[in-house]
Amino acid sequence: MTDPSLLILGTDAVLAAGPATPVQLAHACREAGYDAVIPASWGDELVAARALERLGGTDLPLIYCSCPHVSLRLAAHGEAIGSMLLCMIAPPVAAAEYLRAIYAPSRPHITFAGACPAASHESIDSWISAEELLLLLADRGISTQAQPTEFDSVIPPDRRRYFSDPGGVPCRQALRQLSESLEIVEVRGDDVVLDLAQQLLQKRRVLIDLSVPLGCTCSGMVTGMSPEAARPRVREQEPPRAFAPVVDHAMSFPLDGVPPRIAPREMNRTAFQDTNGTPVQPHVEVETAPLATDMIPRRRSSPGLPRPVLGSMPLKRTDTGRQLPRAYVARRRSSPRDVPAVEAALGRDAPAAPRPRVDRDRLLLIGTAGVVVGLAVAWLISLLPRLIDWLISLLP
Repeated sequence: MTDPSLLILGTDAVLAAGPATPVQLAHACREAGYDAVIPASWGDELVAARALERLGGTDLPLIYCSCPHVSLRLAAHGEAIGSMLLCMIAPPVAAAEYLRAIYAPSRPHITFAGACPAASHESIDSWISAEELLLLLADRGISTQAQPTEFDSVIPPDRRRYFSDPGGVPCRQALRQLSESLEIVEVRGDDVVLDLAQQLLQKRRVLIDLSVPLGCTCSGMVTGMSPEAARPRVREQEPPRAFAPVVDHAMSFPLDGVPPRIAPREMNRTAFQDTNGTPVQPHVEVETAPLATDMIPRRRSSPGLPRPVLGSMPLKRTDTGRQLPRAYVARRRSSPRDVPAVEAALGRDAPAAPRPRVDRDRLLLIGTAGVVVGLAVAWLISLLPRLIDWLISLLP
């Protein structure tokens, strides 16, 4: 008996399959040979629920970091905001770890379809892009739009949400249920650093989400999508919210910590298997971008995908030579006291404040006018009793 073959559908893969619905895409993938097609929302739910547990009792503004783009963008600037990072593993990794816990002790073959760079994690066996998934289906003569729009012969995985929004951030309804209600701030401006600095300087108890402007595909940021329309576009294709959790949160596996640095790993093209369990190599050619020494090694995605500018992160090596992430741990709590300090911590040079120019002649004129007005008022007050006596004498 062969191990089951599972597919985790990334948010961008579902959007790329349009006008086919998510249900039609799932049917097409099952027809291609997958035993189960898992929605990316499962990973979002797991991460969001754990984040809600960690949010209790904090008085600091916190920055939500589950997307590799966000965590690496901030971690590259040192420890200044380390105490303000709420770091979780990426939703695709959480979904993969959850599936391995469910299917243990067997080891299913897990494929992730989407552009999230966290899919290079060792818990995911194969990683293909949304475009490659559609090419693979077309190569097998499977039309997504010809598939049924409902499930009738199988019980599908629950696609509803309870704790999360797309990308794994806790939803507003869940944040209101905390013992101390917490507000979420979704940064969407062009200048992420400046917007983040302004939020940190206010020192409000908020959860700051940078996923959308930094290009998180799990949040719905795909080619041609505006930040304002990203998450609403994903919600349009999802069923109404559930009235109870949709996954088993009692499963034991780690969800905390800084998301790992992306390993220099190529996508595994053996995404499909035939009826005998033999891997099938699809007829797809993908270019690989040259690796930079000071940035994350990553493959080249399809043209037009958003590419956030990421900072470098130091590495250490094990005895076997494998590169491992080096965690950033804050040694002290650092609260920003002014904009230059915050912007310096985030790697941005703040403009020097101009020195005020003192006009002495103008100040002298203002001071003299004030003295004259004061003397006039005092003189009028001294004449007030005489004026009252004069008015009384005029009375009959």
